[in-house]
Amino acid sequence: MFNIEKFKEELSKYGLTLETYDKIITDIDSKIDGENDYDWSEIKDKYGINCNSDTIRKSSSTPFGGKMRSEYEKYRIGLNKNISNDSELDVKIQEMRREKIKLSDARVEYNRLIRQEARKESYADMVKRIICENVEPMNIPVHYTLFNSSTDLLVHLTDIHTGIEIHNWKNDFDSDILKQRIEKFTSDILDIRGMHQSENCYLVVGEILSGIIHNNLRLQNNMDLMEQFKYVSELISAMLSRMANHFNHIYVYTTPGNHSRISTKKEDALDGENMDVLLPFYLKARMQNFENITICDNNIEPEIAMFNIRGNNIFAAHGHKDSSSNVVQNFTLMFGIKPQIVLLGHRHTNSMETVYDTKVIQSGCVSGSDNYATSIRKTNRPEQTVSVIGDGGLICLYDIQLD
Repeated sequence: MFNIEKFKEELSKYGLTLETYDKIITDIDSKIDGENDYDWSEIKDKYGINCNSDTIRKSSSTPFGGKMRSEYEKYRIGLNKNISNDSELDVKIQEMRREKIKLSDARVEYNRLIRQEARKESYADMVKRIICENVEPMNIPVHYTLFNSSTDLLVHLTDIHTGIEIHNWKNDFDSDILKQRIEKFTSDILDIRGMHQSENCYLVVGEILSGIIHNNLRLQNNMDLMEQFKYVSELISAMLSRMANHFNHIYVYTTPGNHSRISTKKEDALDGENMDVLLPFYLKARMQNFENITICDNNIEPEIAMFNIRGNNIFAAHGHKDSSSNVVQNFTLMFGIKPQIVLLGHRHTNSMETVYDTKVIQSGCVSGSDNYATSIRKTNRPEQTVSVIGDGGLICLYDIQLD
């Protein structure tokens, strides 16, 4: 049987009364539940408790926890509810504890969502500041003549890796070489357009930055993330302004990759915290005076571009969550639409295979082999793909070497 007088005597050793004790255990529970930021020494000082702060923290044999506190809670519940049966008290205490755990879990989840929304708000603020305040529309005259054709081009510009500087036995790459490769790629696109008299161009852009996801990359980068983003966005803007003179219309889509996330650890990164998702905002602001250029949004799934070229369903994703062996099945089941063509990047080499009559086209990277790749015994040339699309699907695929 709980003896309240003996319990009061025990509390007096710590300089406490019952009233003060009730306040202390409320603060202790709130700390454990994450409702306050007190440390144990602050709780000790707040109530003038005559003990070491570790005594409060390691409370199994003191009034602050363990059996002594459990017996006091039984007494208090029995006093309030007029319950005398010990087994009934135990049931009531267990019910209270279950409800408290539910409340604590809900509160933790709520606080997590609040923190996540705050991070998203700050990210949105950054987008607005960078783009709305600092990007001026291009004012370059465009001269093109509308024409009819039986083909369009599907251009894949992926794994650009802006910002990295590479000098190894296999490859050289820096910001100047990137500019040269983008200009060469643009010239190759226009040559292909001339050979096939292609009417429109669908450009899919993915993984524009080198990023900070590997220690090797952080050492090799010669630009910070914002410098990387601004530089490559201007290169793509220049590419589009040049191409605008040769196509009826250009449609631009983006597929966010893993290099461009703003957190070094993928488990810490929120959905949408990726520099690639800023590119459409930038291009919309920069290219707004070009009536034959449309910067498209991924309206269904943010990481997957979905569009149609001459009756052919085209899906595009970066590829870090997909493989050529499962992407057709996954996308078909996910969206209820079977694609005729799927574009993937991420693996840094050009290739194509047919899966369930769907052409899965994989494009390489612009930067070429970096030190991380060679450290894991991988090498690749800088390369991209251009596909010629007709009413019946893929007519031909160009394997474009950029070195």
